[in-house]
Amino acid sequence: MFEQTELSVVQERLSQTSGFKLHCRIKTTQTHYYYLMIARDGEAASYEDFVVALVCEDDDVSARKIYEKQLNLLIASIADAAGYFHMDVTADKILNVGGTSQIAYMIDRQLSIDEFVASTAKYIPSLKDRQDFITAYCRESMLRSYQSGQVEIVRVSRCYYDDDVARISRYAARLFVNPSNDHLEAVLYGKDITAVQEAYETQVSIVKTLSSNYLNVYLIHSREKTLSIIKQEDYTVSESDRKNEKVYAYDAFFDKYINECVYSEDRLMMQETLQFDNVMEALSGEKEYKGNYRIVKEGKIQYYQFRFIRDEESGIIVLGFLNVDDVVAKEIHQKKLLQEALSTAKQANAAKSNFLSRMSHDMRTPLNGIIGLLEIDKKHEEDTTFLKRNREKANIAANHLLSLINDVLDMSKIEEGELVLSHEPFNVIEQGREIMTIIGMQAQEQGLTTVMEVEPEVYENPYIYGSPLHLSRAMMNIYSNCIKYNKENGEIRTHVRLLHSDEKILTYQWTVSDTGIGISEDYLNRIFEPFTQEGTDARSVYQGTGLGMSIAKALFEQMGGNIEVFSKLGEGSTFVITLPFERAQELKTTVIEKTEKESIQDIKILLAEDNELNQEVARILLEEEGAKVFCVNNGQKAVEAFSTHPAGSYDLILMDIMMPVMGGYEATRQIRRLDRTDARSIPIIALTANAFAEDIQHAMDAGMNAHVAKPLNIKTIKKIIINQLK
Repeated sequence: MFEQTELSVVQERLSQTSGFKLHCRIKTTQTHYYYLMIARDGEAASYEDFVVALVCEDDDVSARKIYEKQLNLLIASIADAAGYFHMDVTADKILNVGGTSQIAYMIDRQLSIDEFVASTAKYIPSLKDRQDFITAYCRESMLRSYQSGQVEIVRVSRCYYDDDVARISRYAARLFVNPSNDHLEAVLYGKDITAVQEAYETQVSIVKTLSSNYLNVYLIHSREKTLSIIKQEDYTVSESDRKNEKVYAYDAFFDKYINECVYSEDRLMMQETLQFDNVMEALSGEKEYKGNYRIVKEGKIQYYQFRFIRDEESGIIVLGFLNVDDVVAKEIHQKKLLQEALSTAKQANAAKSNFLSRMSHDMRTPLNGIIGLLEIDKKHEEDTTFLKRNREKANIAANHLLSLINDVLDMSKIEEGELVLSHEPFNVIEQGREIMTIIGMQAQEQGLTTVMEVEPEVYENPYIYGSPLHLSRAMMNIYSNCIKYNKENGEIRTHVRLLHSDEKILTYQWTVSDTGIGISEDYLNRIFEPFTQEGTDARSVYQGTGLGMSIAKALFEQMGGNIEVFSKLGEGSTFVITLPFERAQELKTTVIEKTEKESIQDIKILLAEDNELNQEVARILLEEEGAKVFCVNNGQKAVEAFSTHPAGSYDLILMDIMMPVMGGYEATRQIRRLDRTDARSIPIIALTANAFAEDIQHAMDAGMNAHVAKPLNIKTIKKIIINQLK
């Protein structure tokens, strides 16, 4: 109002029109509505001469129109609010309710304002925020706020929504007077600002990532002409200068900073340099804007540098202050730190996008093959030879898809630090033979020759503690790479030697060489990066996830060892693996006599599996082997079936882990606690898609006897059942 009545403003408007009105309110014992009528003096030659008239319009319908227009505009502007409540504060009642949330309409409109506020506060999970909400929006508080000149009350806290999820919400109460009855009214509303808040927090986290080398770091909000403090070590601003928590007006902040800290001879330069419009202009065509200046600290002059960094895609502007007294030699390195903080976030997003793209391609390829073969089979149902050939192709595609999923799960466990290595005694010679038996068959299918040389010292010291499963997995990945990229009639040669030996530790070294296509010098530096293969068509030509080498390296390193690669394009590759192991005593070999029973004919099996398709597949596979299968679809029913049937009704239980109502672990625990003779002795085998060492341990801890990973292989499950019943 005052701005609109300044002489220069009034004269400018009168130069364009003969007169205009300005509406206002005047407070006496009551609030009255007036308007100022400002018009040119008709007898004067210049528009700089004018007449001002003050007119009361209490009885004029325009006062109510202004009120109604302002109220309607406010309601329209908050149409997307979760809830809004129009209240007559003076009369202590709720006038109207609206919003997108069903919770808003559940609140009783007959409540008093204080009762309503207390009822609404129940949806705020934090007790501190809940009490602050009640204090801010109680009737007396709103009356006091308006009397002190405040027309809006704002709070931010988490609040439960219709889906029972607590989100960050911004509450605001707009206060105004109804001219019809002179009552104070309020519109209280709440909006979900989670996305905005999280976006802001993401920006802050990006800046914090690599800001350790800067004394002061600020996030600039160009639209609001404000800044947020991310880090501030050598300068403190009083709380009275804040606009709100950690947010300051840009101009006021730097006026004070320059006057208090900057060396007197540099102040004019800094005032011009850091002037907001100058900074925005400098950044309009550049990503970076920097300059040097001096400050006075503890009576000494020190050299500082300011640096603005702007990210083109996100629009984020970061300002950092750096003491450059002792870091002149490192200036080039230091100036990149803030830019790297921003690029790190973009690289992470790019890596995620690449991951999803590659996973989509690699998973769809075998899946499309399987679906296509099923469609083709529908048209050749009588051609058994054709169907058999297609089933073999579908089986290959399914195994490739399973391999991909296993690789991704393994890599995920490794990256999250959740992979658990076992610590068990084994014979490294025998373990190597098992690996070479599998690899030898795969190599033979490709027309390759395998040669293994083991030095005598290894035969003399074969017993170690370690994780044979993960050792095999890592070595198989190396050998698979040698097979995949080898030449026709090529060779894979392995040399094993004892590198170091003492009373506690045995360190072995494997040197695996192939006669394959070799690796370029450029790709050799990236061979252990996830989802990479040399050549743009490698994923199609050589078939693979691009995770094998990454997993192998991670496993070797987690076992305390390392891997090196030497290669020349067209001349083959050599992999050198060095691993230390704890020495173990000589293992005693237990000879298990072969029993007559090598089938599961007439074995009574209780199968707990919630997925109907998986249940049907398991039942048919087991019944075709002669077993009698009884099915339930959750752990609770498995407990009930076992407990309500006499001992001997079931010979064995196959228990899925993740089921509704009750999972497999809890069902096993309850069965083991039953007061009956066979509760502790009946074999319980875990069926699960989780095949990590820690998952097997969880099954054992719950009281299970064995663990089988999905998808089921009938030969494997049959062998385990027979062993458990011996």
